[in-house]
Amino acid sequence: MRKRFVHLSAISLLLVLAAGPAAGDTTEEPVGLILSAAGSKLLRAGTETLLAARAGDLLFAGDGLKTESGPASFLFCPAKAIDTLSPSGEVRLETKQPKVKTGKISEQPARACTLPQTLRVAVASQQHYGVSMTRGINKPEVPPTPRDKLPADVVTELAPFDAVLAGDPKDQAALVSEATVFENHKLMANALEQYYKLREQWPDAVWIKAKIFELEEALANQAAAATAATAPGGKTYALLVGISKYAKPELALQFANADASVFGQLLESPRGGGLPPDNVLLLTDEKATTAAVRNGFQDFLKRRATKNDTVVILIAGHGTVEVPGSKNAFILTYDSDPQDLTSTALPMAELQALFEEQLAKVGRVLLFVDVCKAGTIGTIHNTTVGSNVAQLGDVEGDLFGLLASRPKEVSLEGPQFGGGHGVFSYYVIKGMGGAADQNQDGAVDANELIKYVTGQVQTATNDKQHPREFGTYDNTMRLSDIRKPGINIAHWQMIFDSRSGEPRYLASTSFTGALFDDQTSDDVDRFTAAVNAGRLLPTDPSNAFAALQALQGQLIPEQYQERKNQLQVALENKAQEVLLRYLAGDERPQAQAAFQQGARYMEAARALTQESLFLEGRQDFFQGRALLFDKKFPEAAQLLEQSVRIDPGAAYAFNALGIAYLEQAQYDKAIPAFRDAIRRAQHWSYPLHNEALAYVETGDYKSAIRAYQEAMRLTPQYSYLPYNLGLVYQRLNRRKDAEAAYRKATALEPNSAEPYNALGTLKASEGKRSDAEQLYRESLQKNPNLLPARHNLALLLAAEKDRQQEAIDLWRENLRQLPDYLPSRLSLAETLAARGDNPAAIEEYRKVLAAKPDYVAARRALAGLLAKTGDAEAALAELRSVSQKDSQNPDVFEQIGDLEAGRQHPAEARVAYQSALGLKPDRAARKRIGDKLKSLR
Repeated sequence: MRKRFVHLSAISLLLVLAAGPAAGDTTEEPVGLILSAAGSKLLRAGTETLLAARAGDLLFAGDGLKTESGPASFLFCPAKAIDTLSPSGEVRLETKQPKVKTGKISEQPARACTLPQTLRVAVASQQHYGVSMTRGINKPEVPPTPRDKLPADVVTELAPFDAVLAGDPKDQAALVSEATVFENHKLMANALEQYYKLREQWPDAVWIKAKIFELEEALANQAAAATAATAPGGKTYALLVGISKYAKPELALQFANADASVFGQLLESPRGGGLPPDNVLLLTDEKATTAAVRNGFQDFLKRRATKNDTVVILIAGHGTVEVPGSKNAFILTYDSDPQDLTSTALPMAELQALFEEQLAKVGRVLLFVDVCKAGTIGTIHNTTVGSNVAQLGDVEGDLFGLLASRPKEVSLEGPQFGGGHGVFSYYVIKGMGGAADQNQDGAVDANELIKYVTGQVQTATNDKQHPREFGTYDNTMRLSDIRKPGINIAHWQMIFDSRSGEPRYLASTSFTGALFDDQTSDDVDRFTAAVNAGRLLPTDPSNAFAALQALQGQLIPEQYQERKNQLQVALENKAQEVLLRYLAGDERPQAQAAFQQGARYMEAARALTQESLFLEGRQDFFQGRALLFDKKFPEAAQLLEQSVRIDPGAAYAFNALGIAYLEQAQYDKAIPAFRDAIRRAQHWSYPLHNEALAYVETGDYKSAIRAYQEAMRLTPQYSYLPYNLGLVYQRLNRRKDAEAAYRKATALEPNSAEPYNALGTLKASEGKRSDAEQLYRESLQKNPNLLPARHNLALLLAAEKDRQQEAIDLWRENLRQLPDYLPSRLSLAETLAARGDNPAAIEEYRKVLAAKPDYVAARRALAGLLAKTGDAEAALAELRSVSQKDSQNPDVFEQIGDLEAGRQHPAEARVAYQSALGLKPDRAARKRIGDKLKSLR
């Protein structure tokens, strides 16, 4: 083999992980395409939630379509047909023919029916970094190949579709077919032209947006590759990520940040390659968010590095497989939440796809994987990553891989390794620093490093940890030149920014290699200050958008793009904070303003990256979730469904869609949505809570209890779960179980007022009035604004005549805080009436009816009080109003009859009593009303 001398002239990836497979999803050919939906519903295979079907939706084998009042038509390409499903019909699409469950299908030949290979379940995070972020352009300027220049076989394939389009240039089936032909023949610009036309007709079709995203990116990559082929000598870049401190303290490691920092010092030393600081991106601890790490991968592998360049990547942190045996493997970033790694962590599948796409374009690969912690992450029983990472050896390119351990082995870290490192990382860095130079030729090659690291790690761990290599590589590939100065690994220091004195997290913001004039330097400082202060939105004073706009004409394109991406990451971080609070559910309930702010962050981010489906899906989620507070359910559901379409593998939008149905008492729709959320985030407790609420409303208490028990297993630290379980037990009169659940809630969160209020209601129902009063008062002490606790205390006191005034005062305090709090106003009215204060009671009932005009019981009570005060006319007016709204209630007509009889209007009384009897009251009422009829003169 030919010897090659490199200073890490490859992509060197040191993953200090805890697990994670990486296998990209494969595309498949759809079987159909919806042409007209007419209010029908679409059921995707693998989901339970029915979505509104739309013209332009692709259909795959296993999908279902249900019509309601109108028919729906769709292409079914295995039969080259246009099928029309009758109203109230249901069909399941299979590979050869549709299977009709109900209704009928009529069929006619399709003039065009060729569909493109595409992903059945798209991954929004893989449709995020498009041409505007990675290439700094809005769209590639590559013209389609003229028709007269097309290959003969392409012209032949296009002929039948051209004939259709000659008669109707907007025929969707023909446009899709032509786009597919062009794509199959790698005529990307021609395919893109057809998809642009389809987007005009189907602007919400997610798969068309995805195709446009992919094709624009492919064309931009072609242009970039052509430019790189003529570019001068290569550069070396380094992405270094080390996370010891996590937002979730229980995930903390000891020395991962040291691994990244020391490796960075080695790379910047002459021995390790002498990388210039501006080519190094160091992200540690709270700076290593999902958005920042994702941006680093995309920026270095897609935007900056070319075939002539080198990229060094090191990641020290956690990793895990969400469900053992599944493909759901992740790198845990600073802000990852084990409850929902799909939405908060960095999927290995995303990195796998990125490596498959880019590695052949940037040279050799050096991949070091150090698993630094095993055991449990949240409620995930961790699975080692080794065999999954080794799959990266299948990626096209020259790959040198070294894993820290065998499957099921624990990778150790400790202060005994160079003052604090992972044992594997320590010996990799020490070996490359010179200790591995076995033949004393002044350089460390791949074979020497393997032997050194393997032997040293086995010895240091008493044969408990065994590194192993994988990939295809040149054993003599040189990794470092030890004849040049290096570093002392035992005395590492954090790298600091010489300008600010702060730890250097993002090399591109330190500007150590860039010289600006005074004006540009001031504008750069103003931009950085705005980002650091969180003034990110265009509406904020002295905001980063305005500062970025000022820099557009002052910086070279690469420098400008770096700042643009920096703002992008900051906006995504802010939106991620909203999403992370949402994952906590009712443990930390969010207000509408939080979701509205999340939507604003995503809107601003999309202004920087218009093609990102990832950002669009999250913006739709935030906007839809905010609309639920305004009870704008149809508008909210439409946005949440679109979020589900864009990111069907994520749980957060399914959960929000279920809440929309739950708020409308559509439990048959809510439960499937919650189950879809649970299936996608199996360690997330919030959808289990919501599912339990829906089960309670349907009377399925057994399933509700089971859901709460599972939720409590996942997040035993959340107090709202045992509290709500206690409510279910109390409804079932399982008082001991209810009290135990409430007590558990108070133990978890002693300052939470709701469980004390619930315990009070429990004691009150048992006749333990003194205990109940004490608990209600303790609840109010913890939260003076908890209206139900004050209301319940008032109810308790009102039962004692000598304490009714206390009760009245408590209810009035509730109404002072919230005038529309009807339970207290109704109880106040009833108590005032019982005390004989009819005028005051009448006033309260009128306020109730002003808020709820259709409240029949309140109107009848008001009528009774009006009659007592001698205002029979007004009382009758109220009762006649009730009779129009509640025309099947015999008690109302009996009450009218009583008033008319009292007014000496026997004819009117007789009509009312007869109306009451006509409604077939019970036997006692019939006798009573009959006696009243006989007494009329």
